[in-house]
Amino acid sequence: MNKLPRITKIVSIEPYKITVIWTTAEIRVIDFEPFFQQWNKNANEHLLALKDWEVFKHVVVSESKTLEWSNHISVVNFRNKRIEVPTSLDPDVLYEQSHFIKNIDTIPVGVMLKEAREKAGLSQAEVALSAGTTRNYISRIENGKSDIQLETLHKIVALGLGKELKVEVVDTNL
Repeated sequence: MNKLPRITKIVSIEPYKITVIWTTAEIRVIDFEPFFQQWNKNANEHLLALKDWEVFKHVVVSESKTLEWSNHISVVNFRNKRIEVPTSLDPDVLYEQSHFIKNIDTIPVGVMLKEAREKAGLSQAEVALSAGTTRNYISRIENGKSDIQLETLHKIVALGLGKELKVEVVDTNL
């Protein structure tokens, strides 16, 4: 599993500041003024073109999970061929230069499972036996040490606890 932070979504685009959600479940803002200063110092005219608001505001998240401007083309050499590609920036550099705003709240699946198990008066071993898993796995989920797939959670809740699992997706404002 890739632990390097990558961009999953753009939350907002302002003049020379972009707020993004990272794969680390963080919301961070990237201020481009320091980048512009560095690019100016290095005489990087190509990247300084991003100072044009009409170019800058068309930023998107690329397939490689970084910021990309398809309206601003870069030319790269690949296997002795010149290839035109959308301008993109190194996500590691973007992360390092970004400022933390807040974490996205994670779903406390383990806590909910433990509370439901205790309310039902069942041990981890009893739930595991009924659900066809191990007590150790139930313990790891309850303590946030293991991820769980939704279908596995459904099986543990239905077979292990004899309960119904309901999942809901609701609109929120970040």
